[in-house]
Amino acid sequence: MMNAKLKRRNKQIEEHLQLVRPIALHYAFRTGQDKEDLTQVGMLGLIRAAQFFQSSKSVPFTAFAKPHIRGAILHYLRDSLGPVKIPRRIEERAQALLRDSTWVDSASFFEKLSAVDRSAIESYKQKGRWYPLDHQFITADKDQWSELVNRERNQMLMNALERLDCQEFAVVDHVVLRGESLRSTASYLGISCMTVQRRVKRALRRLADDCAELSPDAVSPLRKQAFDPSGSVAPRSL
Repeated sequence: MMNAKLKRRNKQIEEHLQLVRPIALHYAFRTGQDKEDLTQVGMLGLIRAAQFFQSSKSVPFTAFAKPHIRGAILHYLRDSLGPVKIPRRIEERAQALLRDSTWVDSASFFEKLSAVDRSAIESYKQKGRWYPLDHQFITADKDQWSELVNRERNQMLMNALERLDCQEFAVVDHVVLRGESLRSTASYLGISCMTVQRRVKRALRRLADDCAELSPDAVSPLRKQAFDPSGSVAPRSL
């Protein structure tokens, strides 16, 4: 019975992998965060959705999974970026400058701005990096995503998650699968927030390394990559 349930869950994940990449690319574009990190987090959100989905309900799995994928990514962005506050007058000035979308698309847009206006826009963009975002501009990168949708990669991801040690599994379970904050996870486990971040980062690196072994030349969201210790932290373990 349990084996049949696990097979159904894995089949759902495999058949809906294509939901993750467009959402991850959207947030990577809007926030400046690494698209591969966000794809990894989004895939863990998909796994969480598969764990909690009840086929007896009238909601299709696609509609059920997307909020979990977005939620996992937004939760990660909230914890890794944090709020950036700017004065109201600067925010209003930046909004006024950006109101005309034709300006934003112009190659000479920034060249026409004063140093003060450029600074206002950059500050406003930084502020916008951590806010929940709309999804009207989501687009799929089919060329990069197509190689992911296959049984081998899905099985490799599942195996890699199972190989995480108990400490890594614990932080991913709380931070990614349950959607808890770094602070509450740290309090529950009796460790510091920084330790939680380090374990999450370490676990994601392990997932990237393990899954990169399948096809070194393939374009994969779990491909091994260089992580900047001074940069943002990406969830790494269940």
